Order: sequence, then structure tokens, then C-alpha cells
Amino acid sequence: MKDITSTQNPTYRFIKSLKTKKARQKSGMYAVEGIKSVRDAIAAGSDIYLIAVSDKLEESFEFDEIYRVSDKIFGGLCDTETPQGVIAVIKMKNGGNKGIKNPLCLYCDKVADPGNMGTIIRICDAVGADLLLSPGCADIFNPKTVRASMGSFFHINVAEDVTAGDLDKMKADGYTVLAGALGGNTIDYTENVYGDKTVIVVGNEANGVSEEVLGICDKCIKIKIFGNAESLNVAVASALMLYKAREFKK
Repeated sequence: MKDITSTQNPTYRFIKSLKTKKARQKSGMYAVEGIKSVRDAIAAGSDIYLIAVSDKLEESFEFDEIYRVSDKIFGGLCDTETPQGVIAVIKMKNGGNKGIKNPLCLYCDKVADPGNMGTIIRICDAVGADLLLSPGCADIFNPKTVRASMGSFFHINVAEDVTAGDLDKMKADGYTVLAGALGGNTIDYTENVYGDKTVIVVGNEANGVSEEVLGICDKCIKIKIFGNAESLNVAVASALMLYKAREFKK
């Protein structure tokens, strides 16, 4: 175990830099905080580069490259207000996987909030769906996204930079593409419109599904609002539609 006692230590500065998207992209690495998240990463066989622990952490981790960081400076590495005393730096998987074969997928069209994205990852893991992300979505390696996924981050297949053209190719491959939106061909999400292979599309929190993507979708599906709310949170809507799709696939 190596000790870090100064904020000028190169390893300390590197870990801290991973709070920024620019540094994550440049290094091809990201940081995960918290005892559960680090243990989930280890259990999932993630490619861990190093683990940093605070002086007072009582938990132990079986890993070769462990740095012990002074409690006085450990908090500076963290994105959370109440750090648990452990951070893992993990290598990103090489490239996005566009060779999706899962018969149930969720496509996020510029979903921008990291917390929503983390919850959506957790939902996809629970329902057994793959996640497709358009250009302009929240960075899945954002610390808030990783935390909100509650460990599911390490379990699901995610394809990044999936374009409208890629969706069109999936249609040609037999996928039914359904938009969670209002349109001229809108039907209720509880109806059995889910094909053997289905992509459900959800849109940006403020602007919804883009016109370009809507033009590719076979139908729009809606979730009835009984109260005065204008709409549902994008993660909640995703969960309802994905579970309904899964129900019809039984």
C-alpha cells in the first residue's frame, strides 16, 4: 500500500481530475465512490486501475494497487458530501457497442440529467433491456450517474452515440420503434403494440423526442395523466413502458 499525504501528489491530482468529463475522455478512465459501488465493480470484473482509501477506512479490499490517502485531503477527491472513504479508478470499455441483439431496448434521445440517466440504467438492468444513447445524452461516467445506478452500471449493455440512422437500421432488422410521445398515431402504452423486438424511445426532459427521431418511430405511446401534472419524469415513464413491453413478451 502506498501513502498519499499531499494534494500535489501526481496520483492524487489524477484521481481528482476524473471529476471532469474532459479528463475522463482523455485518460479513458473514470472514478467510482463508495463501499458498495467499489465492491460491485470488483464483483462485476471491471478493469480496475487503482483503489484509493482513506486512513480511517476499516473495510479491506483485495487488490494490488491500493493507495492510502490522508483523511485531511481525501474529501478533495470526492464528488459526494459525505465520502465513505474509498474510490476506485476504472478503465472504460473500448468503444460503444452498436451490435445490439437484445429484443428489448430503451433509446434515450438527448436525456441530459445524470441522475435520471443513472436511474434509467438501474431500470434497464431490472427489466433486462439494453440501453441506447443518442449523441448529446448525459455522460454515463458522470459520478452522479454511476451513483444513481446503484451498481447496475456494471451489469448492462450500453451503446453510445446511436444516431437516428442507427435506429432506422434496427427497424430494417425487425425492431418496432415506439416513441414515448404524443403524435397523430398515439395509442395508450397498455395496449399490445410491442413487437417481438422493440425499441422504446424517450426524449429530453425539457423538449421531448426530437422530430428527426419521431419521424423514424412506428407509433407514439402515451401514459395517461389522471391529475394535474403535465408529464412524468423520464425515468418513471421509461420504467412503466419497459415493464409493460416485458409483460407482453412473456
